[in-house]
Amino acid sequence: MPIHQLARDEMELDSIAFAFFSAFSSFDLKPVDLTDLRQLFLPGATIIAVAANGATNRYDVESFIEPREALLNSGRLLGFSEREVTADTQIFGDIAQRWSLYSKSGTLDGLPADGWGRKAAHFVRTSDGWRISAIVWQDGAGGTQIPLAELPVETV
Repeated sequence: MPIHQLARDEMELDSIAFAFFSAFSSFDLKPVDLTDLRQLFLPGATIIAVAANGATNRYDVESFIEPREALLNSGRLLGFSEREVTADTQIFGDIAQRWSLYSKSGTLDGLPADGWGRKAAHFVRTSDGWRISAIVWQDGAGGTQIPLAELPVETV
């Protein structure tokens, strides 16, 4: 693959990851609209959350987006944001995988809703560009901080 194509692919995947993580921000008390988030996914994409005890919750795109949009607009979750802290993306032809370390913060029902975790996203190149085919994530242990070894040097 030519280097310029690889650079374009990496930029597009960076853009998709940024759009995914920033879609859940609720800083300005305006209604959150996750309509555009749906466009990042392939039809039939799967999203899986893994709990600390290993239990899994599996979602399709709609069952993932709808309750989050409702929560972000309910007034229960305020000042929420989720940010990608680090990422490692590997591209092979028309498939890609991205491991992300993320942090999140906000206030849920008057209590801090801060945390961190890992997401793994799989992408497929389509005629319309890269799309997410699957995401799996697990939050870090409650009350713990992002391990310093995980942070980029400039933030430590």
